[in-house]
Amino acid sequence: MGCGSSVAPPEYVPQRAEEAEAPPAQVEEVTSGGFVTVEQHERKDDPVRPKPENFLPFVRRDVSKVPVEIFGGDHIYLTFTHSDMLLGMDGDRASATSKEYTPGHVFRIWRKDDTNKVIGDGDEIFLEHAESGKYLECKDDHSPMGFVDKDLSSKTQLFTWCKQGRPIRTKHGDTVYLETYLHHFMEYRYFEDDRIFAKRWERRKATTMTIQKKAVVESKSTELARKFQFQAFDLDGNGNITKAELDQVLFMVRGAEVPEDEINTMMNAADPSGSGQITFEKFAKWADEGGMSEEELQHVEVLGNIAQRCNDSIHDNGAFIEVMGTVAVQTAMDMQVDYAKKLKAGDMAEKIIEKAAKESDGWFFSGNWKNAMKALLEGEVHLWVRCLDDAMRGWGTDESSLTALICTMPERLRVDIFEEYFKKTGQHLLTAIRSDTSGIMGCAYSRVMVWQAMAPEDCRATILNNAMEGLGTDETQLINVLCQLNYQERDAVKEAYFRMYQRDLLEHIMDETNGYFEKDFKRALKVMLESQEAEYDLDADVEAMKAAMDGWGADEEALTKLVCSKTAKQMEDIRAKYYEKFGEELVDRVKSETGGMTAGACYFRDVMLGCIRHPMVQLAHSVRACMEGWGKNSNGLIGCLVHLPDFKKAALITTYAKEFKGRNLLEDIKSECGGDFERALLSLVTPAPEVWAHALRGAMKGLGTSDSILINFMVLAKDEMMEVRKAFCKENKAQLLEDWIDYECSGDYKDTLMMLAGRNSEDPIELLPLYWAQRCKDAISNIDTLMDVLVSMPSVAIKRHTQLYGEVYGSPLRENLEKRCKEQCSWFTWTDWFKKALTGLLDMPVERIVRVAYEAMKGWGTDEYTLTAVLCTMPENLYDDIHKLYREKYEKKLLDHVKSETSFNYKKLLEYQTMPKWVSRATALNRALTPGMFSSVAQDQLIRVVICSTMQERVNICKAYKEEFGKDLIIHIKHECPSESLKLVLMAVLNSVHPSAHQNYEADAQKLKSFLDGADGSVKGLIKMLAGKTPQQVEEVKTKYKAMFDDQDPVEVLEADGADWSNTVFKDSNFHCAVLGLLRDPITRHACAVRDCMVGWGTDDTGLITLLVHMTERQRRDLRSKYFDIINGGDLYDAIKADTSWIISGDYRTALLALVKPVPQVWAEALRSSMKGLGTSDNLLINWMIMAKDRMDEVREAFKELNDGQTLQEWLEYDISGQDYKNLMLKLASRRCPRFNGQEVGLSQEPPASKEDAILTFTKCFNKLCRQRKQSGKTVTPGEDDEQEMGCAFLYYGCKSSCAPNLDIPGLWDLTNACGFPPADGGPDLVATFHEWNYSGSGEITWNDFVREMFTRINDPNHFEADPLPETIDGLTNLTWAPCQPVQVYGNGNPDDSGDEDDIGGGGGRGRGADFGQAFTNGTWKDLLCNIPPEVDGDGVLTGPLPTGA
Repeated sequence: MGCGSSVAPPEYVPQRAEEAEAPPAQVEEVTSGGFVTVEQHERKDDPVRPKPENFLPFVRRDVSKVPVEIFGGDHIYLTFTHSDMLLGMDGDRASATSKEYTPGHVFRIWRKDDTNKVIGDGDEIFLEHAESGKYLECKDDHSPMGFVDKDLSSKTQLFTWCKQGRPIRTKHGDTVYLETYLHHFMEYRYFEDDRIFAKRWERRKATTMTIQKKAVVESKSTELARKFQFQAFDLDGNGNITKAELDQVLFMVRGAEVPEDEINTMMNAADPSGSGQITFEKFAKWADEGGMSEEELQHVEVLGNIAQRCNDSIHDNGAFIEVMGTVAVQTAMDMQVDYAKKLKAGDMAEKIIEKAAKESDGWFFSGNWKNAMKALLEGEVHLWVRCLDDAMRGWGTDESSLTALICTMPERLRVDIFEEYFKKTGQHLLTAIRSDTSGIMGCAYSRVMVWQAMAPEDCRATILNNAMEGLGTDETQLINVLCQLNYQERDAVKEAYFRMYQRDLLEHIMDETNGYFEKDFKRALKVMLESQEAEYDLDADVEAMKAAMDGWGADEEALTKLVCSKTAKQMEDIRAKYYEKFGEELVDRVKSETGGMTAGACYFRDVMLGCIRHPMVQLAHSVRACMEGWGKNSNGLIGCLVHLPDFKKAALITTYAKEFKGRNLLEDIKSECGGDFERALLSLVTPAPEVWAHALRGAMKGLGTSDSILINFMVLAKDEMMEVRKAFCKENKAQLLEDWIDYECSGDYKDTLMMLAGRNSEDPIELLPLYWAQRCKDAISNIDTLMDVLVSMPSVAIKRHTQLYGEVYGSPLRENLEKRCKEQCSWFTWTDWFKKALTGLLDMPVERIVRVAYEAMKGWGTDEYTLTAVLCTMPENLYDDIHKLYREKYEKKLLDHVKSETSFNYKKLLEYQTMPKWVSRATALNRALTPGMFSSVAQDQLIRVVICSTMQERVNICKAYKEEFGKDLIIHIKHECPSESLKLVLMAVLNSVHPSAHQNYEADAQKLKSFLDGADGSVKGLIKMLAGKTPQQVEEVKTKYKAMFDDQDPVEVLEADGADWSNTVFKDSNFHCAVLGLLRDPITRHACAVRDCMVGWGTDDTGLITLLVHMTERQRRDLRSKYFDIINGGDLYDAIKADTSWIISGDYRTALLALVKPVPQVWAEALRSSMKGLGTSDNLLINWMIMAKDRMDEVREAFKELNDGQTLQEWLEYDISGQDYKNLMLKLASRRCPRFNGQEVGLSQEPPASKEDAILTFTKCFNKLCRQRKQSGKTVTPGEDDEQEMGCAFLYYGCKSSCAPNLDIPGLWDLTNACGFPPADGGPDLVATFHEWNYSGSGEITWNDFVREMFTRINDPNHFEADPLPETIDGLTNLTWAPCQPVQVYGNGNPDDSGDEDDIGGGGGRGRGADFGQAFTNGTWKDLLCNIPPEVDGDGVLTGPLPTGA
């Protein structure tokens, strides 16, 4: 037959199996929008380069602790893939009614050979229902499948295991089919009912199943997934999820505000105890129970991973390489769907092309890189079509590529490939193949390509037709084809034959084999084609066969009916039984009894032998026969080798060697064939990974690399890359595929192929398509992503992930971002202000304060407004960190820099504000005591500083004075103060470091009356009565005074205008002023002192500065409020403006106002200042916007109030140019900010709602820092994020205290007991502990006090050498709390013992027993705190020991 003979109709298209249409799915529309990492491991037998550290640090794989291979005897689940329904049992029938894993859905898979070897493609198996012990059965092709008792001899319980794809070995998660003895596939027609049938021989959707190994399912833990998801919710990293964090994360996921009711419902479900904090354990339980869909959880997982998102945005090319080189082919397809539909981001491929067109940097410099990306984004069908077209397009055909493609084309995609090829090229695929392979030397090669490209049944129908058309019939070809087919395949070929040639196959064969000498041959073929599997009597048939061959001549007709009607399985049993009965091989006896001198007799013999032999043995003999003798039977050889599944390829090679004395099939093909034909035949019997490996080698060997071929086969091999690597390594003398690519390619193109070449194709990834879609969106919209992330996330989260970024990716995030901004690439098109703002968002508060302060003073001139705003709003708890960082970064002290850049009162104000609080107070006192040439001691300043301080503050001032000036403050006052009475009162007050325990308020009120009336002139007596009293005790004296003396207020008496004090103890005006200050409550004292600095002629600027610096936001609010109430008070802002406007510089006035205004208002004014006037100071605007980030909601409100209703966004819209820069600032201005106690001191998290959550977070961080201290042997300073974590305890108890957010003494009692280091008792030791912690001396434990105390304790051997604090709820429960019961506070003195009058300390007696437990309940703890008597020296001056740790 010539090359031009018709092989098949030129318009050939394979037929799609008819599928009953399922009803459309019901769609529910939904409105939706220390970090754990993983380490990737290579398999031991995998020839792949070792992966670098932190390779794919956030990619979770389904790596089970048990083997994933399916062995004989394993327990399994079978899920119908397209309905997600599990095969189960309903009564005695098979059904599919549930998607839940239950005992009723467990099966045991048994190999027919009863071994525990791995189940492979083509193996025969039994399925036992594990719960009932019954076996799956298929009676026939029209009854529902069911379960019966075990009968391993029954063909109805035996199934052929068919696995889709390579390798042959079956493992957990593979796609499989179950073939019955009728050669039909088990199917679940989910759109009809729940019954299971086996009616058809096509592999269709309804027959597709996924196998899951029970041991793997049970060993899989979601713990790792939940850890990744939890840390995405836990923005501040404190180990708990708050309502605010839940709200923030859901807002990110959905892109819209989430109703509060929904947030509350989710909080209640995840936190049923109502603690307000979701721990990891609570979260995991809530998530496992379906609190959120797995897809939403994974979306949170990627959105909350700031480090990864920043990396994907900065290294966008690397992100694409990682994503596309990691995901499976189907995931890549689904990812693009989710990108378009769920993220509403458009067509991913188009976006990449659009980005490529816009950008000219290294991102897209390589055409090969773009081609590789496009290929990776193509659907499987489109990829195959393009690869086929590439192989045949243009001048000449790439036969090597075409061969590899045609010989490995997946059967499941064949129809789609043909259809898509025609759509793309307008030409039928077979027509194109013939056209490109039909050269003079390519006839046989062309037939291989054409026949292999066709569907198997169509191919065999074509071969049979060719064997019978034209002159003569090729009987050998008929035998080769028909003898290798089972009943199912023969039926399929008959159906295809009639469809393609409109003629019955049997009829055609009968017409072509009607010679006289061919009647037996004809009869044998007819029996083969007409027979269907039927019951038979094994013993009787064996006897009948023997009888048909005994005697003179064989009964060919009887023998034909007995042999040619049997299935391969039946014949296997017959062969065994025949040998058992008669001691000879059936095949040998038949061979001796058939055949003859005529061709027809020989054909008859060959058919008989073909039916008797095992199908694989017969195939081996057919192949060998085609290559024996002179020449070869090319058509026969092709017909034997086309469309072999992988398991038959391996079996054929093994059987061939066994049957023909060690001959090698591959070597025989090479010796008998050549060129493209040889390559094609070898590809037909070689597994696809080996074919692709050979194609890859061909693409890279020789001069130059064929990049298009390399890309095509790398992408085709993606999902089976490990097998390809192995094959490549074996073919190339242990050289790695990655080594070849590394040598042949470069740039991003090389990185992409290297990622593919090293891909783990064996272990499934647990991440859904939406996860990858979001990563691609982050990479494509890299600038917008960075803006969203850095703007929306709180500073503590940015800090946390900045550290994670450096640990995971090996270089600092800021360095990478700044480097990217400097590149002459696509980033070059963005404005410099945008880049500056973007990088600035990485600053933590301390870094930003230091940067802004420095920029305000560098260069020519000083930006006083900025310097004022930044220094006057520094949180007290950050002072040490700010000074330290400033010195490290700029190699100069902040204070020295401020002094050098400012002058006059403005300089003094910033100098005092920049100093630590106690140093500023000590400096003010030293300057007051060290007069100049033309001045005297500033006694009024001494009064302000000393009298307006608390007892503990005075202790701190004395300590700072000694450290700064080398002098004892009390002694210095004693020597320098000119007023004797003032000297005594100041010394007594400074010595009163403990309140007086002896209190007789009625007697004290009577004494005060006598002093005010002039009846008592003892200065020491008055000092003794007042100096040792707390403000609360003084209030008790005043209350008693009013009750005893007609509601007179002693303060009003002393303040009365025109009063003559010349003959009283108050004749010294300074002493009068000091006593008046002691009698006032602290806030009134402060307000009056401020007023007195401004009333009259001139302003006492030094005094005013001293009084206003270092106020907390709470103190600012209280001072302004009180200033309205005092005599000659009013609005403090107006008073400052009025008193400084006519003579003092505007900078000084602005600074004074900045000291008393709320911080958000100061920042709002700074923002307005940066934008008003001619032009906008972008540098200042960026600085203040970033400074205000975590309190932006308060700043927005202040800005709106400041500007008559105009919003910050409106100003930004008008004043900023450059759309990128403007967009970033607008995003920042619109930022969502949760509000809570503690923000004003720099805390960036909400107070925990439960004691357990607060303390566990504290103890874990405290223990971690103690371990660091112990291991390093060096002083450990907690970082800002550590402070935030430990601050959970401070916030929890501070919010419940009377001075929220600070701690009162009951709060300290509760906190220390809960943490595990309580005071020894609830009395004196509690008081001592309170004094130890109260560094600020404010009478409250402030945030700054807490941070300092934690620093002290972490570096104290009593803590870092001790056992760690409990880190579990059980551990906390087992703590032994100190007793809170009535205790004696320094003895039982006589309360009426007034002591010696000359003893001006006033503490002659000892305190009475005090019930602190009751005091905590009724609020009288402050009085009990006072009941510690002072001590006096020989001069009657109060001394008393300094509190421990002061």
